[in-house]
Amino acid sequence: YTYFAHSAFVLFTVNGATIKKGVPSQPVRIYGFKSLPKAGDPIVCVQSEEVADQITERREALLGADQSSRTSSTEAAEMQVMGTAAKRGSSMEAALAKYGQDVEADNSQIRIPVIIRADGEGSLAALKESLLGVGDESSFDIVVDSVYSGIGPISTSDVRMAVESGASIFSFGIKQNDKATLSMAEAEGVEIRSHDVIYSLLDDAKKMFAKHLPATPVEIVHGKAKVQAIFDVNNKKDAERIAGLAVLDGTLYRENAKDSKGGRIKCHYRVLRNGENVSSERRELIASSLRKVKEDVDNVRRGEECGLGLLDFTDFEKGDIIECFSVEMKQEFV
Repeated sequence: YTYFAHSAFVLFTVNGATIKKGVPSQPVRIYGFKSLPKAGDPIVCVQSEEVADQITERREALLGADQSSRTSSTEAAEMQVMGTAAKRGSSMEAALAKYGQDVEADNSQIRIPVIIRADGEGSLAALKESLLGVGDESSFDIVVDSVYSGIGPISTSDVRMAVESGASIFSFGIKQNDKATLSMAEAEGVEIRSHDVIYSLLDDAKKMFAKHLPATPVEIVHGKAKVQAIFDVNNKKDAERIAGLAVLDGTLYRENAKDSKGGRIKCHYRVLRNGENVSSERRELIASSLRKVKEDVDNVRRGEECGLGLLDFTDFEKGDIIECFSVEMKQEFV
């Protein structure tokens, strides 16, 4: 046996009810271990963590464990620690705040709670390590926090824990989960990500992690066009220089385009000459007019020709590339 001293946070029945103690022959679930015991390891409840430490030391001595074996045991335990436990020394953090745990908040870090299920110990260890690696890929200070991890199908207790902690559930290699559990997860709005291929699970994890990250500006190019001719047009208000364009790709918009959520987003323009932005000093070029023949239009599509006027920009040249774009705030994994 390998001995570790821990203080448990929460004790549940197999049906998910919180209890203060378990009686002989009663199956229970214990949440809060800093590392996972192996199947068959005995668990002894004592009055304090200090007593647990003493018993652990005494039993290791009786087994003839020397300093090197204790070091390797500690390293083995640390390999099982996930998320905040690996980075900050606590594996539960705010997930169990309702059970009376006070945790200092660190606003510089972004905590992402997860619950992990796998079909075996080897898969579970590999999945934990991989999810930590995904967090390390981000430019943000992400802490992937394993609220709970275990072997076997997802249970209603897992769903309940996910609700309390705000966690998503990842399962790997689990062929079938209980229908009642899946129905409960759907009703409670808990996301379950089940995969049999590790790479697809990690791609899915990035999409889920993005929901926890601050929105960042993302540029969307709606359309590109090439300047074919240049016209000076005298209208009632003032003279206007118009670029005659052939739309090469996408769509040009006079004012607004649709964003990723179906709303409206303001469009801007830039002028590229030999690959360089010659309108860079004017960061927010907007269309003063957009016409097909002599008719004002809201948009022009690929393969069509049009006349475009830009507010405060007249330095068009034949061959210039005109790009219509928007900047949208999105939650993406970066």
